[in-house]
Amino acid sequence: MVGSEDWSVDWLMVYIEEAHANDEWPVRSGRYVPDGKPVEIEQPKTTERRVEVCKEFLGTYGVPTDGAMSVVVDSPEAGNPFEKAFAPWPVRMYVIEDGKMEFISAPTECSHNVGDLRAWLEQRFK
Repeated sequence: MVGSEDWSVDWLMVYIEEAHANDEWPVRSGRYVPDGKPVEIEQPKTTERRVEVCKEFLGTYGVPTDGAMSVVVDSPEAGNPFEKAFAPWPVRMYVIEDGKMEFISAPTECSHNVGDLRAWLEQRFK
């Protein structure tokens, strides 16, 4: 969706805590990994390490890094303030317009339907 429509949208991805960190969560997952192997990573304890892991994620999943979307990481040293404020774990999509939360995705069957966000944006920008 990023850059695919004529919407006046600033895209931002916030990389938060690992959903399947092997030092915290006994359930390993490889469901969406391109090679099908389980994710094997410890929970980053520093922002520097989270940035490294985020870069690996972007490469593994082919997330565009051409400037169409900004990417930031939540800070473990600061107690993960984005996570505390917005409850995004393990994944969530938001639309904030003029400082007001206008859309929050809701998980369905342990996933999110990007189509819900697309439909909201299409309605908003028609």
